[in-house]
Amino acid sequence: MKRKIAWIGAILSGLYLLTIGPLPFPAMDPLPFIDEAFALAIFLKCTSHLGYDLRKWLPSMGKKGKSSPTPPAAGKKDVTIDV
Repeated sequence: MKRKIAWIGAILSGLYLLTIGPLPFPAMDPLPFIDEAFALAIFLKCTSHLGYDLRKWLPSMGKKGKSSPTPPAAGKKDVTIDV
């Protein structure tokens, strides 16, 4: 059942992004409470639930849990000089 809801969400938000989203005038928007960012977030969540991770093509929507930067070498000490 969750998979069907994810498919419906992906299809509806994808259609919104393709058709209604790029309208030139905001007054023509039939759903003013849904903007493109909200529809994109729904689309990305639904597709990632279905197994298609599209966030790698959007730099602002990176994955959470990225590996932390490598720690400094053991013999090297960080020196802070306060003047």
